[in-house]
Amino acid sequence: MLRELSQLLDELHDGLVAIDARDGMRLSQVEMTLPIDVQPVFRDGGCVLLADFTRSSEINTWLSTPSRLTLGWSNGGDAGAGA
Repeated sequence: MLRELSQLLDELHDGLVAIDARDGMRLSQVEMTLPIDVQPVFRDGGCVLLADFTRSSEINTWLSTPSRLTLGWSNGGDAGAGA
């Protein structure tokens, strides 16, 4: 079921927080690339992006390359800053 992209991202973040809360486990940086189905929907005078993880491994004939969502989270300050 497609839902707003912000909700999907919140659920991913909640899962990472739950992993980090386990004893003996500390996440400092996470990167992932996930197959995703997206659909723009016009609602209330704006556009909302609906999304969900791809549930089928077969590629639609009209879509030669499935969409991919690449995410990165880091715990703490600016991980990309250098001296």
